[in-house]
Amino acid sequence: MSIVSSYDAKESNRVNGGPKASIKDLENRLRSLEPIKPQTIADPPFPELSPPSKFVPLTQVIEDGITIPYDVIINNPGYKRPAYEEYWHSSIGRWSYVPTRIHYALHRLFTNYDIALSEWYDFEQNMGFTIPMFQNKSDLDLYIVAFQSDITAVYTMGNQVVIVGNPRRTGVQVITIKTSAIHPTNTEESLLVQLSTQAGEELDYALISYISSDFRLKQKE
Repeated sequence: MSIVSSYDAKESNRVNGGPKASIKDLENRLRSLEPIKPQTIADPPFPELSPPSKFVPLTQVIEDGITIPYDVIINNPGYKRPAYEEYWHSSIGRWSYVPTRIHYALHRLFTNYDIALSEWYDFEQNMGFTIPMFQNKSDLDLYIVAFQSDITAVYTMGNQVVIVGNPRRTGVQVITIKTSAIHPTNTEESLLVQLSTQAGEELDYALISYISSDFRLKQKE
C-alpha cells in the first residue's frame, strides 16, 4: 500500500466518525500546515547548526584545497523538480508544513549520512526525491544532492567542502564522498558544504555535523 493510499484509508475512517471528528481533523490539518498565529519565520524554519568558527573564501578552497574523489550515484540532466508532491498533502501531515516546504524550494543543495533510517526517510520525502543507500560498514559516505547543477569537482579545506558545478535549468546529481577524505580543523564543529561556480560564486550551502569514517565500526564496539 502506498503512503497516500494508507492515509486515504485513515482519512475515510475519520470522516465516518461524524461532524465532530471532521472538525477536529481539519483543525489538526491546519496545525500541520502553518503556525497557530501569524508570524515571520526565518529560514530554515527549524534549528540549524552553527557554521564552523573558521572558514576561508571559496576561491581559496578551490585554488589551495585538497581535491576529493567522488562517486556519481545519480545523474539525471532532464529531471525537473515538482512544485508539489501528493504526499505533502495536509491529509498526511508529516511533510505538509508550509515553512518547511518553502525552505526546500529555496535550496538546491542537500546533504545527509545514511545512518538514521527514519531521518533519511524524512530527508527523501521532504526533497521529493529518492536516493539509493549503500551503508558502507567501514568507510562512511556523505551524500550530496545538487539540483540544477553539473558537478565538476569537489574540494576540501578545514571544515569546508566545496562542490564546484555549472548551473543549469534542470537536472539533479547525487554524489557520495568518503568522510575519511575530509580532515576538519575542528571535528566538534559542523562542516560547511558549499555549492559554487568555478569562479567561486556561492550558489547554495548546507551545514552538517562531521561524523568520522569509522562510525559504524565504533557502534559495534
